[in-house]
Amino acid sequence: MAYTRTKIICTIGPAVNSYEKILELIDAGMNVARLNFSHGTHENHLATIENLKKAREKRKVPLAIMLDTKGPEIRLGKIKGDALRVSKGQLLKIVSDPDPNDENQITIHPFSVLITINKGMNILFDDGYVSSKIVEKTEKEVTIEILNDGVLKSNKGVNIPRAHLNLPAMTDKDIEDLIFGCQQDIDIVAASFIRSSDHVLAIKELLKQQGKSEILVVAKIENSQGVENFDSIVQVADGIMIARGDLGVELDLGDVPRLQKMMIKKCYHSCKPVVTATQMLESMILNPRPTRAEVSDVANAIYDASSAVMLSGETAVGNYPIEAVKQMKHIAESTEADFDYKEFFRSHSNRDYHDISSSVALAAVKTAYSAGAKAIFAYTSSGFTARLTSRLRPKMPIFALTPKKKNYHQLAFNWGVIPIYAEKYDNKQEAFSLVQKYALENGFIEFGDLVVVTAGTPFGKVGSTNMMVVENIGNVLIRASKGHGNKVNGKIVFVLSPEVQDPMITEGKIAVLPSCDNRFLAFIKHAKGVILQNHIDDHASEKYLFLVAKSFDIPTVVRAEGALATLKENELITVDPKRGLIYRG
Repeated sequence: MAYTRTKIICTIGPAVNSYEKILELIDAGMNVARLNFSHGTHENHLATIENLKKAREKRKVPLAIMLDTKGPEIRLGKIKGDALRVSKGQLLKIVSDPDPNDENQITIHPFSVLITINKGMNILFDDGYVSSKIVEKTEKEVTIEILNDGVLKSNKGVNIPRAHLNLPAMTDKDIEDLIFGCQQDIDIVAASFIRSSDHVLAIKELLKQQGKSEILVVAKIENSQGVENFDSIVQVADGIMIARGDLGVELDLGDVPRLQKMMIKKCYHSCKPVVTATQMLESMILNPRPTRAEVSDVANAIYDASSAVMLSGETAVGNYPIEAVKQMKHIAESTEADFDYKEFFRSHSNRDYHDISSSVALAAVKTAYSAGAKAIFAYTSSGFTARLTSRLRPKMPIFALTPKKKNYHQLAFNWGVIPIYAEKYDNKQEAFSLVQKYALENGFIEFGDLVVVTAGTPFGKVGSTNMMVVENIGNVLIRASKGHGNKVNGKIVFVLSPEVQDPMITEGKIAVLPSCDNRFLAFIKHAKGVILQNHIDDHASEKYLFLVAKSFDIPTVVRAEGALATLKENELITVDPKRGLIYRG
């Protein structure tokens, strides 16, 4: 069964915040729903969260709810008439309390950031659409020179590239929003404008105080300080979002692709999911199809091994929100079909893993490739086992069974992971049966397939991934060499003495033969299927059986070593000639 390994994050806004539209987003491929707390009220967001929870229960799918904080950003203050047209070369003063009647005075919030800036630095407004340069600075005001014609608008964002600003981890609004999110049991926090690991730890401490330490904290990297401190940030965060919008304003645009690749690589080395975000299918806000450049951008993010890709305005306020998700999913499927999974594993499996859990995950993926396994089953209480496996980007799906609803929804965020929820299972056998049932019913595996199972001992203990085993699906009894015909089901009958046995004993049954020649012809003609336990050098038996089987269209397998000893008279079995398998039931 085809599935998308790269996860899709959709921003929920006026275009899609109804229950019906959320169902459409889920059906189109949404894995994570992002709520942007830079906009809207708690009342608005509460209604959306309730719709999201209702929709994911209706569809019976994992769906993570992400709260994206406004963050300690810098913004323009109130401007008379909400807009001020400025010209290249014009001088403006930034003051704490501007005269509303003086068009040459503006302010920014928080004003205190100006303490750390110096003459000659640039100040950018509205995502860099208006640029300026500091030409003079005093204790009470800063004079800037406008570098290009444009319009300054009230409350628009302000960026001061390469400035080391002393901003807090959270504003008062962020704290209120996070407490609200905890009360609504959200799954992920996307923390805006993270500049250091201390910022991440401060947010985690607040969540802990609210009794919600299990909420994941994804650090948004969108300024030079975040890039400079990335190595320490990625160690304490639960994931990273590469917010290319502000990043492209704060830093040279030409550096963004390089930094994107660097951060993605460090994330999967650190076993942290990474989101590539901003303007991925921007043109679809207005148009029904993306540009070729946008398609290439999404594909390259996936080739780089991003865990997730994100839609912002495309779904929040766009004219074609559902189509945007479908396009994103289509691009992901096409790119993943071409992704070189084995080469990725080869190039990353030679790293030294000094902990047992990582070593077991590495062994599980390596074994899955060597054995030709069709899936990896991970039994996980915290999601840790599945995340370790996801880091290696295996081609086969990772089924993550968890007894915790929170982890079930959070794992929707992880590359290649298909979460399964079961409230109770007491041992590995019960866990295997649950995952096997789901994977079979949804067409991911078939009877006779091999799967690799990874878990921890003692069973259910968090962070104890130390066990890996290869299992058969469907209780395979024998692996034959090759066969003819379609799958057949029936009871066993042994034909060992064709001279004295009645040929009718094989009527409607599956005959097991030790060899084959014209003495067995009548038995074969009446049989529902034939299993031949012949030696690898007994070509004559094979040749004769295939000739008869093809003439009468009888399903057949040959070189079924151990069939006479393993199978039992009247035992119900299934023979799959195309795969050379014989399994019980």
